[in-house]
Amino acid sequence: MRIYLLVVILLAAFWGCKKDEVSKGGQESLSAWLNLKQGNRRIYRVDSLAFRRDKSYPDTFSFELMETVDTVFEDNVNEPAARIKIVTRKDSLDFWKFRRMYYAKVTDDYYERVEENIRYLKVSFPPAEEALWNMNSRNNLPATWLFYENLNKPYREGFIPADSALTVVAGEIDNNIEKYRYREVYGKGIGLLFKENVEMLKQGNNWDGYKRTQKLVYAD
Repeated sequence: MRIYLLVVILLAAFWGCKKDEVSKGGQESLSAWLNLKQGNRRIYRVDSLAFRRDKSYPDTFSFELMETVDTVFEDNVNEPAARIKIVTRKDSLDFWKFRRMYYAKVTDDYYERVEENIRYLKVSFPPAEEALWNMNSRNNLPATWLFYENLNKPYREGFIPADSALTVVAGEIDNNIEKYRYREVYGKGIGLLFKENVEMLKQGNNWDGYKRTQKLVYAD
């Protein structure tokens, strides 16, 4: 859907990341940021705008999403991984409804998430200003280059603040025919605090695509 900007290509060339490798080394463990302990729960507030080419105004959706670490196991390379259950509800007065399962894995070097048999490389570790990695290096989707925008800075924008947070972003597109934004914020000792995705393409006089935010409201 989206057209990749030249700046993304130049960034990749500048940092010498033509090979799809993640950062190596470092003292601190990524598990200090993302702990996949069995039974852990995270509840998020999700707000979404859905744009359709045949409508002048977007449809609005809001709901709550809960992720629970259902099972921790060893994967096919004998490394720990987790099976995570997603349920949703309209609000606190509604019942939770099962939506899907996904798999996650945290090593010393990366955080990986597998949804609908598609493997995404979400975080490269250790965090560094020069870090650059392809989120889709382990699947067949077009390359999406990610990098750190903020390193170990306080985060106060959401419902749950963090004294130290990492912000992962992709190259942003914002013009008259296309809009693209990817942003995820991880709090130390908490996990994912905030997520924003925007993918929109102009179709005639209207937009087609979506805007979606996900904010953490509760964590075990």
